Amino acid sequence: MKRSDKHYLLFVLATAVVFFQPLRALLGQALSYDEYSHILVIPAISAFFIYWIDRFRIFQKVEPGWKYAAPLLALAGGLFWFARSRSETVSDGYFSLQILAIALLWVAGFLGIYGAQPFRVAAFPLFFLLLMVPAPASWLAWIVFALQQGSADASYLLFRLSGVPVFRDGFYFTVPGLTVEVAEQCSGIRSSTALLILGLLMGQVFLRTFSRKVFLILATIPILIFKNAVRIVAITLLSAYVSMDFLRGPLHTSGGILFFLLGLAVLVPIIHLLERSERWQAGVRRTAEAPREAAAP
Repeated sequence: MKRSDKHYLLFVLATAVVFFQPLRALLGQALSYDEYSHILVIPAISAFFIYWIDRFRIFQKVEPGWKYAAPLLALAGGLFWFARSRSETVSDGYFSLQILAIALLWVAGFLGIYGAQPFRVAAFPLFFLLLMVPAPASWLAWIVFALQQGSADASYLLFRLSGVPVFRDGFYFTVPGLTVEVAEQCSGIRSSTALLILGLLMGQVFLRTFSRKVFLILATIPILIFKNAVRIVAITLLSAYVSMDFLRGPLHTSGGILFFLLGLAVLVPIIHLLERSERWQAGVRRTAEAPREAAAP
């Protein structure tokens, strides 16, 4: 292990000791609520990208950059002090600010120990750490409601396309012999978060242009709603026409992984098309530049 790596590891461990209380609360939140379970893997993914996938590009020139890191360190410290002085409740926005401050502190430590050039190359996995910041309860409730509403709308469309007689009353759907509710649990927040994170990572690995990465993330949102709607419609129709046991069976209670894979199956061709469009655009650019290079004296 290089000296700079040891220094950064010690820096992270020292901050973990200093901020042990909020980090312990964050760990408890991640272990207790499905909505926050993704937090457990965010630091590991970030470290994997930095020290395994891109380490040869990132660490070509290591030179301490504390003068660049100082403003970010001051921001992180001020942010933590402000949030801590306002509230220590885990579910409010001030706790989220505390975790944001800790994540920024780790980013600033990387900049100070490794320098500006590694920081620029490692910008994505470093700021990926911001996904470990838990959404405040009010924000999370709005996100869940938006997914719930979108899933209900898409489910109604799929019911109509299937030709099944259906009556809708808000989040309630009535098909022959059965009435179901699109509850908060039907928002699929856990699998939706996992698919969104996977879309971010796949965009970073396979795509080069920022505009296409943004397009991929935007395209992920309707895919989240679509796979939720397919799950709702499938379970409803199986329960109404095959067996009511499907309402309490594994497809309903733990079938999220199956429909996550469905969303992934829709996402992969989109990434492939975006990657092909990048190669085509690069080829057109090279073709356009070739005559100019040939004409140059």
